[in-house]
Amino acid sequence: MSKNQALITFEQNGPFFPMVAAFLASSVGLGPVFDASNPLKLSREQAAWFSGKIASPLAIDLEQVRMMAGAAGVDIALRSLCCMLVNTAYDTVQPKNDQSPEFEFFRHARNASSHGNKFSFIKSEPSRPASWRGTVIDHKLKGQSNPLHGTLCFGGLLEPADAIFLLSDIEQKCT
Repeated sequence: MSKNQALITFEQNGPFFPMVAAFLASSVGLGPVFDASNPLKLSREQAAWFSGKIASPLAIDLEQVRMMAGAAGVDIALRSLCCMLVNTAYDTVQPKNDQSPEFEFFRHARNASSHGNKFSFIKSEPSRPASWRGTVIDHKLKGQSNPLHGTLCFGGLLEPADAIFLLSDIEQKCT
């Protein structure tokens, strides 16, 4: 690890640990799956199995997974993982929302995650000051007048590392 890289940890009993662990494991696996040279040698002869209680178990051949991944693209896949992570994480700690600027920023990132990864402000939003680590969402510009309205959250204002650091900062506020 270089001196410029930050080390971050989540407590195993903290609210975000299982989500962040799943996010990291999933995102680390994206590289080989999206590599056109197919280093994992994914094929129709291999399958991923998913159990079902209501529907029958499902097997998806790994060549199909590789083709779907290639069609989506690694950037879109990683942004989708960020959205799923932030959305679920927010719902986990929403009762602890202290309406601080950091939590408001988190709320807006979560809302963007729920709206196709795009900021979407109704006419009364943003309603309170929202900022995190120097990045501000202007609460004086409402609805479509806000310059973030309609822009990407992940792959725009934020990147995957930001999701992890945001959750780390919010977890510190919640414990």
